[in-house]
Order: sequence, then C-alpha cells, then structure tokens
Amino acid sequence: MSRLVSAPFFSAHPVFDRAEYAAAVGRDPSDKVVTAMLAQHLQAGNIKRVARGVFASVPKHADARKWSVDRFLAASRLRRGAVIAYHSAIELHGSAYTEGYEVQVIAPGEPGVLEAAGFSCRFIKPPRGIARRGGEVKDGVTVVDRMGLDVRVTTVERTIADLFDRYELAGGADELFNSLDLVARVDAAALVRHMRALGNAAAAGALGFWLEREQKRLGIPDTALRQLHAMAPRQARYALGARPGEGRTAKGWNVILPVDVVERRFEGL
Repeated sequence: MSRLVSAPFFSAHPVFDRAEYAAAVGRDPSDKVVTAMLAQHLQAGNIKRVARGVFASVPKHADARKWSVDRFLAASRLRRGAVIAYHSAIELHGSAYTEGYEVQVIAPGEPGVLEAAGFSCRFIKPPRGIARRGGEVKDGVTVVDRMGLDVRVTTVERTIADLFDRYELAGGADELFNSLDLVARVDAAALVRHMRALGNAAAAGALGFWLEREQKRLGIPDTALRQLHAMAPRQARYALGARPGEGRTAKGWNVILPVDVVERRFEGL
C-alpha cells in the first residue's frame, strides 16, 4: 500500500520534507518505518536527498545522480516560514542581471550558510522594522508557482528596498543597478513604505537618487521622491560600498556613491 501512496506523492511533490511524506503514508515523522521507506526510495533512485530531512522527487527514467533540483523550490523548504529574498528574489522575479549559485532566504532561526544538493542556501534574519506575525515575515511577501508548489518570495518593491539596505547581498552596486535596469514597473508607494520600515537613511538617499533618474521610465510620482528625500541623510554619508576618496556625491540626496558605478551609468550629478 505504501508504494501505491508514494508514487503519486512523489509526482505531486517535486520537493518535500520528511513530515510531509510521513503524513502521506499515514505514519508519525519519527517512525523508523518512514526512515526505512525513504532509504529504499533513495537507493532505488526515486528520490534524492537535498539536505537533512528534505528530498526531491526524481522523474522516471532520470538519473538521480544527475538530476538537478530546482534550487528556489528546494531552498524554500529548508526551513519553515522561509522567504526567498534579496538577489535570489530579483532572480525569481526575472530581473537579475546575473544568476547566482547561492539562494538567499529570510527565515526564522540562526543565520548561516547551508550547502545543499546543487546549491548553497544563505539564511538571513528578517530585516529590522519588518512586520512579522507568529514569527513569520508577512509584510511585502507574495507567492509564486514553482513546479506546481507555492514558493514565498519578497515582492519586487520589498526586494528593491532590501537590496539598497544591504547592497552586498545584491552582489555589489554594479550588479544592483544592472538588475534594476530590468525592472519594468514598481509600486512607488509600497517602495517608500518598505524603505521607511527599514530606517536606513543612506539607503533611502541612494534609492531616491536612482528613482529620480528613472522617474519617467517607471512613472514615479513626485510625492514618492519627496518622501524619500525626507528620509535621506541630513549630512553626506557613504552608500552602496563607496569608500573615502573613491566616491561622488549625489546632489540633493546627501549620499556618496561609488565613483566607478556613477561615471559609467549616470550623468548630471
């Protein structure tokens, strides 16, 4: 009977954890029978281990040793309440300039890096000021379909705000702006709201500087720029990795940005 249950379960669950499988076969997750069943399917090549307690289904006639697991879907299952974020979120939304090996995930628990099958997962604490309910991040989170399963990911607006707040998780300022070129539309009000919640004046100034130059393309209202200007630093501060002697001041925004990025990308400073 368990084999009859396992096959359709694997078909409907490209990635799953031990508890989900145990429930499908009518067993307690701690039951040794579950361990034996999973071991049998691993040996048969029906599934492959992604990380401890997390598995991926392998299609019939595919080689489990060569089968590539969807890293976004797999990363979203490594911890309960996980949300794909930062550069990985911009990838998932289809606007990343380059593809990364690491999947960045906001999740409860300790931050750190986990090496999984075919990818690396970086767990990140929820940013300050972001609303949570029941320990899970809810604000600025949406759901996308990945191989028939729901994957939680930060919205485009939340992602942009987060990346200006922690530009190093974007892969640097150059990668950030190259990716932002691929963003077709934003909700300016939501973007301002998320930046206000983060409370990072330098990030607000850098975001405002970028939006001011993309105002026509993205349809940013003057109101949003005024609100960001009010959040910007009162005195000049370094932003996006700019270093003393190697930056240029963004006029009107009180932020000093990396000179190489500015000179290549923007005019009229």
